[in-house]
Amino acid sequence: MLIFNLKRLPFLAALFLFLLTSCTKSSNDSIAFEAMDTFMTIKSYGKNAHKGNILAKKEIEKLELILSTTNPASEIYKINKESEKALKNESTLSPQSFTLSKSAEEVTAFSLKLAEAGNGAFNVFLYPVTKAWGFTKKEYKVPSDRQIRDLLPLTDYKNASLSAGILYLKSGMQLDFGGIGKGFAGDKAIEVLKESGITSAILDLGGNVQLLGSKPDGRDWNIGLRNPWKSSAPPILSLKLSDSAIITSGGYERYFTGDNGQKYIHIFDSKTGRPVSSDIVSVTVICKEGRYGDALSTALFVMGKDSAIEFWKHSSLCDFDFIMIFEDKSLIYTNGLSEKLKLIFDFSDVEMIN
Repeated sequence: MLIFNLKRLPFLAALFLFLLTSCTKSSNDSIAFEAMDTFMTIKSYGKNAHKGNILAKKEIEKLELILSTTNPASEIYKINKESEKALKNESTLSPQSFTLSKSAEEVTAFSLKLAEAGNGAFNVFLYPVTKAWGFTKKEYKVPSDRQIRDLLPLTDYKNASLSAGILYLKSGMQLDFGGIGKGFAGDKAIEVLKESGITSAILDLGGNVQLLGSKPDGRDWNIGLRNPWKSSAPPILSLKLSDSAIITSGGYERYFTGDNGQKYIHIFDSKTGRPVSSDIVSVTVICKEGRYGDALSTALFVMGKDSAIEFWKHSSLCDFDFIMIFEDKSLIYTNGLSEKLKLIFDFSDVEMIN
């Protein structure tokens, strides 16, 4: 799963954004800032654009202070430390309980629902394992089989429960909302923009693109998907969309190579406690809400091609489409994108899923 440790430079974001020029005279305001350890931009249109952007930025920063795993002042950091401390104390091996803030409760409840629906493919309790691999501090190493085996029980989402705002965890379990935090923050930022009277805006939260409405002139936004093999190359495809979240999970930006020459990416399989190893390069999910896009892009990546297709066909979680790109430069996409997608890259094979 993803953690709050993404590349800061905007040109390395998972999506490369293109805004078509427009003759509209609508007032607009843009704001750029760093939050959740990544570079973010918000561009809004309308007379309250500046006010809305400032409030949206504050909302994102407020959520970061709740969800961060590295800020000692954050709510989640404190929970993780307390749970880790309890594990070392033999007298406190019973489940720990933590009273959550409203926002933490909302994102935790959602995460537990997604974990259950995807049989753990999306799992916010992988922090003990990702720490052991060194992804939290970029101090990469390959843990021993025994170390992974000992840590796996601490990552089982079935050992966590939530009731009336109280989170119950097995001692030693730790949370990491990096795989959903930006999507959740994007949803909340859009709520703030709407409350400010904004009906047209585009948010790029470290590569998570979320669209509020359409462009000011009523046309769809034109979004380009970056080339995963060469970031400086033109986009591989474009999507015409409005009122959508476009979120990509890929293993091509954050990884390390072990002494054995094997590549280890930052997306983990919760069943093995190891980075996913497959021929998938990236998964992009297109849906209405950022939280779903964030979680599902990770889950489908972990599931693999066949299971991802079956999940898409039968899931009742939300209405979503996805694009999956492979090492052999082939691509599959779901039929809901048939009128919205334009290929630019010369793929070896393209398949539409019905």
